[in-house]
Amino acid sequence: MAVTEKFKDFNASRVPLQGSNLIEASAGTGKTYSIAILMLRLILEKQLLVKEVLMVTFTKAAVAELEERIRLFVRTAYKYVQGEEIADGTIMQLVDEAMENLGVEHVESLLRDAVLFLDETSVLTIHSFCQQTLTQFAFETKQLFGAETLQDTSAVLQDEVNKFWRKEVTTLPSELLEYLIGAGLSRASILNVVREHLGGKHYMSFREDEEYSYCEDDHKEILQMLRQLKATEDDLRQCLVEHLDERAEEIQQLAMGNSYAKKSLQAHFGDSEALLSAIVSKKSTGYIQKLFPDLLERHDECDDAAEKWNGEVYKVISRFNCMAIGQISRGIREYKMQSNQMSFDDMIVNLHEALVVRDQYQLVVGLREKYKAVFIDEFQDTDDLQYAIFQKAFGEDTILFYIGDPKQSIYAWRKADIETYFEAFRQAGQRYSMNTNYRSSAGFIASMNLFFQPVEGFDTFYFQGAADSIDYIQVESPVNNTKGELLKNGLADIPMSIIGKPNKDAISEGVAAQVMALLDDETYSILKNGKERPVRPSDIGILVRKNSEGQAIKRILSKYNIPAVTIGDTKVLKTEEAVELLYILDAMLNISLSTINRALLSPLTGLSIEDVLLLNEEQATERFGLYKSTWEKNGIYNALMDFISDFKVQQNLLEGQVENGERIITNLYQLVELFHKVQSSKILNPQELLSWLKRGIDGMETEGDEYLQRVESDEEAVKIVTIHKSKGLEYNIVLAPYLDFTFFEKREIFSFKHPELKKYVSAVKRELTDTDMVLISAQEEQENRRLLYVTITRGVYKCFIYKNTGRRNSTLETFTQVLKNADQSLIALEEGLEIPEDYSFRKGAQAWKPFVPEGEVDFKLVQQNWTRMSYSRLNVQHERSAKYVYRKHSGYEEFIFNQLQRGANTGNMLHFLFETINFTDSERWNDKIDAAIKRFAPRYQEDLPAMLHTLLSHAMNAVIPFDSAAFSLAGVNYTKRIHELEFDFTVPSFNPYHLRSLSSEGMSVDVHAPGSMEGLMNGKIDLFFEHEGKYYVLDWKSNYLGDTLEDYSQDQIALAMNENNYHLQYLLYTLAVKKYLQTRLPDFDYSRDFGGVVYMFLRGVRAGQATGIYVQKPSEDTIGKLEGLLSSDVI
Repeated sequence: MAVTEKFKDFNASRVPLQGSNLIEASAGTGKTYSIAILMLRLILEKQLLVKEVLMVTFTKAAVAELEERIRLFVRTAYKYVQGEEIADGTIMQLVDEAMENLGVEHVESLLRDAVLFLDETSVLTIHSFCQQTLTQFAFETKQLFGAETLQDTSAVLQDEVNKFWRKEVTTLPSELLEYLIGAGLSRASILNVVREHLGGKHYMSFREDEEYSYCEDDHKEILQMLRQLKATEDDLRQCLVEHLDERAEEIQQLAMGNSYAKKSLQAHFGDSEALLSAIVSKKSTGYIQKLFPDLLERHDECDDAAEKWNGEVYKVISRFNCMAIGQISRGIREYKMQSNQMSFDDMIVNLHEALVVRDQYQLVVGLREKYKAVFIDEFQDTDDLQYAIFQKAFGEDTILFYIGDPKQSIYAWRKADIETYFEAFRQAGQRYSMNTNYRSSAGFIASMNLFFQPVEGFDTFYFQGAADSIDYIQVESPVNNTKGELLKNGLADIPMSIIGKPNKDAISEGVAAQVMALLDDETYSILKNGKERPVRPSDIGILVRKNSEGQAIKRILSKYNIPAVTIGDTKVLKTEEAVELLYILDAMLNISLSTINRALLSPLTGLSIEDVLLLNEEQATERFGLYKSTWEKNGIYNALMDFISDFKVQQNLLEGQVENGERIITNLYQLVELFHKVQSSKILNPQELLSWLKRGIDGMETEGDEYLQRVESDEEAVKIVTIHKSKGLEYNIVLAPYLDFTFFEKREIFSFKHPELKKYVSAVKRELTDTDMVLISAQEEQENRRLLYVTITRGVYKCFIYKNTGRRNSTLETFTQVLKNADQSLIALEEGLEIPEDYSFRKGAQAWKPFVPEGEVDFKLVQQNWTRMSYSRLNVQHERSAKYVYRKHSGYEEFIFNQLQRGANTGNMLHFLFETINFTDSERWNDKIDAAIKRFAPRYQEDLPAMLHTLLSHAMNAVIPFDSAAFSLAGVNYTKRIHELEFDFTVPSFNPYHLRSLSSEGMSVDVHAPGSMEGLMNGKIDLFFEHEGKYYVLDWKSNYLGDTLEDYSQDQIALAMNENNYHLQYLLYTLAVKKYLQTRLPDFDYSRDFGGVVYMFLRGVRAGQATGIYVQKPSEDTIGKLEGLLSSDVI
């Protein structure tokens, strides 16, 4: 069957909404858009509720993107049915057809309900879906109630490995232990084997039904056998050396008679052992084989004896590995049972057990009643267990769409199984393909088609004629492709370049040189919609396979001052900043001059040895004693923030001569936040937290998204991204170094999909046959080609591919050999550029020539003091006057003053509630309260739902006391409010301290900022709403000011406004809103249209009263003065 005959063309507006369907969506073909269109059709045509549609994808980022798109499309459709103009023709067509079939009122009702209940949309990761199902159907799945998620299993695994090592390994006879350790047995090797096995890659030697153990008699027997084998090997080798001694003169004469042998052996005459080693090292050469056949034959006997000894030793190690798997698996299971915890893998296994293995009928019925339509996104990343779950639950009587691209299946190390995709392909009722690329320019699409299919019948993805295979289908450009193109010297540049360099270092330099040329060479520009502009740093993506490769390129770019950020899989606990904080924490906990000096001699403080020696030792010791006291009483966050403030860490990193200061700051604050979270969630004392950090630096505590290194500020920077992280992203210009993938044999453990066992297995090379090695090599080559595909298809206009000419038989060479005679107008073979002498990229005028911005964007990098500013960045932290004194209350007063915890989690929960409830309809609050509790306070007290309902009622019905007209939030319709309104506006160079001039009687404005600043002013407004023709800004505050209503009187909250510097915050917010409204209301009048700002201190807010509420309308003169200091245009 021809490739194109396997699939029908996919049209999201017309595909039947029935049965099981598989959609193969090539890169850039609008998969997320299509899913959102299908969701809209389900609402309009099948009249499904949003909660009746399940969408499963495989990363949190994909969940966020998909949910955002669905929300946008549903709201856009609702606007259209209400008579507003929209731009999307497909949505217009779907709504028009629905109104014609169902009537305008019915369609408006469907969409209104969909908008109201968007928070019930089920867009979940696979683990979230499994967890939710196990919780909801706990009886059917035989789950323990209240089970918690064990997010990080590494510490438990390490503890069990340590137990096994102490019990089984350290008790061995010393001679046997020496043999085993010499052959590679170690704690780390056992940890690797067990981790792979528990991660789903079955250790090939392990049998579930076998009990593995060794007793003392076994040890003696093994040791005796190994001694005998070792003695045999030693005897043979000694005999061989003695044979050389006896024939020394003869061997020397033979060697001297051959020029090659003379050159390689003469230096070793007189030392038989060295001579033997030299002969053996050259045994593959013809002259050695001809001169010394008898010596080689006798040496082979020695090798055979050594191999026999090694084989027996490895049998012992393999059995120890199997023992470890059995004992450690049991230990981890017992730990999870005793602590009532489940790992992420357990969720999938447990649901599979209930659905597939035990065939729980009621569970299937319950899931099908709950979800009438199901989408499995990124399906190529699914494994066999996950597919079996979806197929059992939704394979019948459900609208089911599997959507993915097998060409982008690059997670074999995470058990993503291409065989599962083939199985789904065979079982799908209908198969569709998406082959119109909306991401890339027409020229680049043509070059990709040529690259991946250079000649007819080319085996793009290396399936060698297998019945199940992945084929490259030529992708098409849209009829009206408006992407534009990259110009060079005013003409369209060749869309793909393959550049040869002799080695990795030359490739790194070549990549940097090309980036320099793109940014500083005026011959390059981007043409789009008739407008030409220079190339910016943010247009460029450099894609690498390993984090270390990205760091190497970033070092070169940083050397020449080119702004660049790395986006990869680096763990923040593996950074240098984690080590620096370890020293600081150690000094706080174990106070001595040596620990303090080590902590202070750090890039964080910028102190030199001379600076540290000049410090007053008594004062330094006292200061670290205070940090320790703060840590013990108020937590690690406060202790570290005190240290950062005392030693001006942020100022040093931003203003000092510190390379990558912004990167260091990002890591620093992420680590501080992580320490706080771990200390709070695990309830660790200081010593335990220090031990946890040490384990983390050693790589034992790094599971979960919070451990991934965050990206520093990247608005105008070259992105250096790992290929795996780049999936789903796009870059105008892609540079792809290091694509010369080859099969690497020299490693400890191999993992692969075993065709007979039909599952992933792990094994050491000694256990593998030649057939196994061929299979492993083929599977890795297939994945390498898919990595090539993912890399190149990220591009919009151009891709520079770098080839290592010194590396043979690579994945890339398979393509470049065939492309030697390719159309040079689509793919050019080039030598590449060299870095110019004395080059230095300068931000500002010479970074790129001035350009006309698209839309309202007014942003470019200029001076070194450019930064992203916010209220938090400018704010000065004052001492709080409120002191917590416990007084016993009753009812709501007890809850709001004593039970409602202080801290970020409570604030986040309350923000979530205010963002999701309908202010005017209290009867529908309970669902939102339940969702908030489940997310933020799963172990809550029984009366928490009722108390939160009361809190919301007080907030909605409290009096907002503006002089012009008091009102309450209960009168604010949901269509008249925007939550988390984010703003950015550019700020030219100014001195932040000038903002202090905004202070007036009763209103203090304080500022902390180092020197002159410029850049973007950024912020998020909790609530922006309109009431009776006026626009207001509202900020929710859960601050604790005291435990009586008197503590929230107007005088007290006015004091809190000054202490917390909130006047600066609302002045900035007011200016942002003024700019926002000026762009949307042609006749905007500040005095008439702006109502003012509201600060609700929620603990003191009561229905029918104005306690806890601060209101203010800054004068127009004050805002004008602020605007004069921060004059710019809104982005």
